[in-house]
Amino acid sequence: MFATYNLALLVFVIVTLIALWFMPKWTQSIITRFGATRVSEPEVKFIFFVLFFLGGLATAAKSEAVLPAYLIGLVVAGVFLRDKTLVHRMRSIAFAVFTPFYFIKAGLYVSLPALSTGLLLIGAFLILKMATKIVGVFPLARMHWMNKREASYTTLLMATGLTFGTISALFGLQNHLIDQRQYSILVTVVILSAFVPTLIAQKFFQPSVDAMHAWGRLYRKRMRILSVEDVNSEDQE
Repeated sequence: MFATYNLALLVFVIVTLIALWFMPKWTQSIITRFGATRVSEPEVKFIFFVLFFLGGLATAAKSEAVLPAYLIGLVVAGVFLRDKTLVHRMRSIAFAVFTPFYFIKAGLYVSLPALSTGLLLIGAFLILKMATKIVGVFPLARMHWMNKREASYTTLLMATGLTFGTISALFGLQNHLIDQRQYSILVTVVILSAFVPTLIAQKFFQPSVDAMHAWGRLYRKRMRILSVEDVNSEDQE
């Protein structure tokens, strides 16, 4: 709705769509061919190459460079589910190197005086945000064979919109669609939506590790997805 429509945006959209379509296949192919025989981590380098390339196109199109990373993460989730080692490597690099710089930049634009005058709005938006996430996530969790406790825990953890919420707010501020007061309120709501539901989930709904592993095995069995853990478990049996 608020994008700058030009040739750069068209190129970004086309290239991103192609990457999203083929990314799972490309990633799995690199893991299968080189992952087990190369100590240079070619699959990690490939993923970061795609992320930086699409991020550059997004910046040229006056969009947010984090957006394609968010989308790529969605489409390769199935590949990551079958390769837990790759998940740990990507998570370590992202949280140690890249994520802090992005959120530090986003936090520097927050105005503390604006927060004191917008407490009612922050509370109302937080309740609305949590309510919509509950309506959207809890039924799906139950449909995927979770018990009520595990479904409630998952729903509360999914109540956050930290990444995409911050992307949207920062895009609006940098493109003068919202002012600093509005940005401060929105980002505070996003941050609280990551903190408050997580605190409630850990305090009242945290399931045991065995229960979550049992659900994971049930889910993979029902979805006919075989992971490295399942293969090792079958070998041990």
